[in-house]
Amino acid sequence: MITHNKSIAVFDSGLGSLSVIRGIRSLISKENIIYFADKKNFPYGQKSVDELEQIMAETVSALSNFDPKLIVIASITPSIQMLKKIKSMSSIPILGVSVPLKEASRLTKRKHIGILGTKGTIRSRELDEQIKIEVPQDIFVTKFDASEIIEIVEKGLFLKDDDYTFRTISRSMEGLEDTNLDVLVLSSTHLSIVRSHIEDMYPSIRIIDPSINAAKEIRQFLKSKNILRKNGLGRLRIIVNGHKDEFQETLREMGLTGSVESFEKE
Repeated sequence: MITHNKSIAVFDSGLGSLSVIRGIRSLISKENIIYFADKKNFPYGQKSVDELEQIMAETVSALSNFDPKLIVIASITPSIQMLKKIKSMSSIPILGVSVPLKEASRLTKRKHIGILGTKGTIRSRELDEQIKIEVPQDIFVTKFDASEIIEIVEKGLFLKDDDYTFRTISRSMEGLEDTNLDVLVLSSTHLSIVRSHIEDMYPSIRIIDPSINAAKEIRQFLKSKNILRKNGLGRLRIIVNGHKDEFQETLREMGLTGSVESFEKE
């Protein structure tokens, strides 16, 4: 069967997928997308490894029923902690979102980069290993816990109260002003949604957004397998497994129209 017309299934624990989906729609607009918002299990970044592995197994199994040509984990926490294991859960190809530390290392002039991410990401052994491998020893790395920022993104509060959003970002990045940090890696796809707020607060810092890189990797993968969709304008199907009305309202406020389906296990 010709697979290029099949959909790309994209998921995370809520709104974070949108930053990756925007990239896909910009770079490869013909692709059909199934966006699954796993709000029931928000936030992934606070889950134990065992809990997260169980969630991944259930979600990949559920999405496989839609017969997509590719599954994208639009969340850095499971991508960095267990991508290899998740890939073994399905015969459908699976891609994650990586933390672009090599790019950050190339761009820093002051030899100091920051990583802003979930508690699960910044405390993970896997991230420490990646830093050892990809960041030269003469570059200093500071990690910031973005859990509070991710919370206000998921609740849609960033759309309603700029002052509260700025205060939350400032609190999460306490001490940044006293450093010579000049490159900041957004290590959660939720953070891409408030990128402009972060840039307004820290105009001298270069922001690296992993969701842009993720969309490029998705395009490259589809191209290498010769399964890019050839014709038409891609459709977006949105499915959520909790708080449907609240989620639809947040999407509407972000300018994303269209109906949201409730997820029901088959």
